[in-house]
Amino acid sequence: MRVLGDEYVKSEFRAHRKVENPAHIIGFLTEWQMYAQKLEGDTWRGEKLDSTKIDKMSDQQLGQLYELMQTIQKSEDEGGEQQS
Repeated sequence: MRVLGDEYVKSEFRAHRKVENPAHIIGFLTEWQMYAQKLEGDTWRGEKLDSTKIDKMSDQQLGQLYELMQTIQKSEDEGGEQQS
């Protein structure tokens, strides 16, 4: 799962490299900082996404989230790396 996560992070940072709107940049970096802090421990496992954040997502973001979910489920079904 780490490899999948690392590739996703790289992709997201590349996609946002040329964003010029300060509000988008601050929001993007704030969310990634919170994500990184959660990864420090194991508290993120089983955590549900905040519905207000889901409501603010674009169709493209929702599609990416769905694809990520499918990839994780497929990896787990195939006996991929799992943490306890």
